[in-house]
Amino acid sequence: MKKPILLLFLAAGCIFTSCKKDSSSDDGDLAGTWSLIAYIDDEGEEPTNECESMDLLRFKDGNVFDYEFHSTDSSSGDCIEGVHDSGTWSYLFNSKVQLDYGTEGNSDITVAKYKVSGDILTLTFNEGNGEYQEKYKKK
Repeated sequence: MKKPILLLFLAAGCIFTSCKKDSSSDDGDLAGTWSLIAYIDDEGEEPTNECESMDLLRFKDGNVFDYEFHSTDSSSGDCIEGVHDSGTWSYLFNSKVQLDYGTEGNSDITVAKYKVSGDILTLTFNEGNGEYQEKYKKK
């Protein structure tokens, strides 16, 4: 009699623990268009200027993303559209995302921790000289 009861408890335990959904596999968190609003490093948070706020990340179905980067011309003060291209992305473990900015068959892979809080996306990068963050607002 003890063996059937023990097996019943083990089976029930397996059912309840194996039904937990892994939210990191749901790309609804990142899907959409995100506009850069701030850059954060050891010196603190610096809001974007008008030109930098035009920087976009657009996460699409099929693990494709578009990106647009802008910069301010130091002599004229004009906003210059820089890179505008597409890449691929994928979820990794522990709330990380892999971004491949590669073009023309060359990979340019970056891994970032990500956190979505409401309509704010924070990407944390560590490229060997310490961490920095980019904050984006969903459009």
